[in-house]
Amino acid sequence: MKILAFNASPRKNKGTTDKLLNHFLEAATEAGATTTKHYITDLNINGCMGCFNCWTKTPGQCIHRDDMDWIIPEFGASDIIILATPIYNGNITHYLQQMTERLLPTALPWQIEDGETTSHPPRHQQKTPKTILIATAGFPDHQAFNIAKALFPQSLPITLPAAQTLTDPEDAKHLQDFIDAVQEAAKLLVQGKTPSPELVERLNFHYSPEMKQKIRDQANTYFEANLEE
Repeated sequence: MKILAFNASPRKNKGTTDKLLNHFLEAATEAGATTTKHYITDLNINGCMGCFNCWTKTPGQCIHRDDMDWIIPEFGASDIIILATPIYNGNITHYLQQMTERLLPTALPWQIEDGETTSHPPRHQQKTPKTILIATAGFPDHQAFNIAKALFPQSLPITLPAAQTLTDPEDAKHLQDFIDAVQEAAKLLVQGKTPSPELVERLNFHYSPEMKQKIRDQANTYFEANLEE
């Protein structure tokens, strides 16, 4: 079982996204998986130009020569892909957006009916890796993840609002069942099993109304103390 993870946080190993991602990867490693993690900000990834050369002039190959040259084959060779991102102003980071845009060469240009929508068929008929979306946010509510979930509808979402609670030992006590669920899901997926609906629900943490208000008050106090006159 090969797991390829990408952390799209510019804070890299200093952020809460990495803390949550590591909980998953450590459990997956214990279950026997081979895991590799990359910080997208360390990679050389140019932006998509929208030129369609990867469809017309050089089918399957982008005009850019950069780290996507090895990332795309690694996607196809992996069993699980993890896309981890903090939510900035309601959206995934542009680092993740730029990387996923560059996956266009993996699709064919033809438009086909796909249920009630339209899609492009894959260029190569090979196994499709499972995709996991790990997202953290500062707001204590789940509307923060609406855009991220819409961008990756086929992914298994693992979401933690007000992820700053991970860094507070007292507040982190409320997250133990959530962390346990993340580790349990990791081990099940490595074993080729599907998490139950009950477990999937536990992978998306919800705070009580009282805890939400405490988080808002803490955030407001912090920024009031740090505002420069």
